[in-house]
Amino acid sequence: MNLEDSVRALLVQACGTQRVLQPGADLLEEELLDSLAFIELLEGLEDLGIILQPTRIPKDRFRTVDSILALVREYAG
Repeated sequence: MNLEDSVRALLVQACGTQRVLQPGADLLEEELLDSLAFIELLEGLEDLGIILQPTRIPKDRFRTVDSILALVREYAG
């Protein structure tokens, strides 16, 4: 499983629904990525070796799966 697939699987697990993978899904507006799911996402990313400091990252970077994947690629690379 590549990094992007791992992050997608992590998002489904953290948010508890496959809806997060729908194109154009706004994870924040639709409240799919709530505060508990956000913490679970950060912990899962740490397990993958990606350490994010959310207070230094604009909230919009966590709005969609694509924006999260772009953020992960920046920090992984």
